[in-house]
Amino acid sequence: MTTGTVKKYLAALVAKELIGEDGTSILKCKDKNFFTLPNEVFLLRLPPSAFMVYAYLLLIEDRRTHTCHPSYNTIAAATGLAKNTVIKSISMLLETGLITVESSSYFDKHGMKWKGNNLYTIPPVRPAADAFHQRQLQRLELEAKRRRVLQRQKEYNRRHPRDALCAPIPAPAAPDPSQQCKPLCGP
Repeated sequence: MTTGTVKKYLAALVAKELIGEDGTSILKCKDKNFFTLPNEVFLLRLPPSAFMVYAYLLLIEDRRTHTCHPSYNTIAAATGLAKNTVIKSISMLLETGLITVESSSYFDKHGMKWKGNNLYTIPPVRPAADAFHQRQLQRLELEAKRRRVLQRQKEYNRRHPRDALCAPIPAPAAPDPSQQCKPLCGP
């Protein structure tokens, strides 16, 4: 693709007001029935159930405070997942750092304290993605170290077969059949 072609396409997108002069996206939508999902979420290798729960929490979050407080049953009904699956998915999202969870409670009209729905806060996804990549890097470094140790052990075993930690133990020699026991008493 030539520079002229790219400029032509960019000019067409600017004319349709899909992007600004600086190339950034401009979304003007009167209908608020959509939300965006950060690209990094696709790199975190979430199971489908956790991905669905995260998407649902993003859908219903308050855009100013980045919080929401649905019940497990509400999340399960909206996503089509079982309540236990929702609970496991929320635990996984919490471990990955995609959400934070605070317990809440309320008082009824008789002054009794009851457990309320959890309050979910959805922080920016970048720190969770960075932590995920850091864990992957550490795992790769450990695997490389393990392979180096095994390679050194193989080399040592090759050079010093008798001293090797994993050298096979020689089997005892089989008895010589000519040396079989002869009866003490003769016929």
